[in-house]
Amino acid sequence: MNSAEEFDANAWMVSFWEEGVGDVQPRYGEGGRRRNPLVEEAFEMASRVMDYSERLVRVNHVFASQILRSGTAVGSHTREAQGADSLADFVHEIKIGFKELEETDYRMELCHVKGHYPHDPELMRRIKALFPLFNSILRTSKERLASERRSKKG
Repeated sequence: MNSAEEFDANAWMVSFWEEGVGDVQPRYGEGGRRRNPLVEEAFEMASRVMDYSERLVRVNHVFASQILRSGTAVGSHTREAQGADSLADFVHEIKIGFKELEETDYRMELCHVKGHYPHDPELMRRIKALFPLFNSILRTSKERLASERRSKKG
């Protein structure tokens, strides 16, 4: 390739795999993938967090960055948990996602007590709606994990 040629990433990838570059994985609930309410809700919340952070950055760029990080981490840890190698790994990732949700909720509540900060009641509703989902999944998964551990000992 000479300096005048553009790098073609797809052609480069195809050189490694005969079938070429795979398609983007379908969203949960589409293309044969089972729906997952926690993954879907965390994704929608993250999308709203991104929008909110764009408004908040004009008032407080530090808080905007922190909310953006924790609010999107909820969904990324939830998605990562879906590919866990074990139930213990799944519980660990879900716990981290839950902690990020707690942090996001705390920072959003702080923003909502300030009159000059942007308010987003729908985002707050979505954050609060995730708590029962996380609690239910964690409770059930921890019970299953404890049961698996008891059966291995006995």
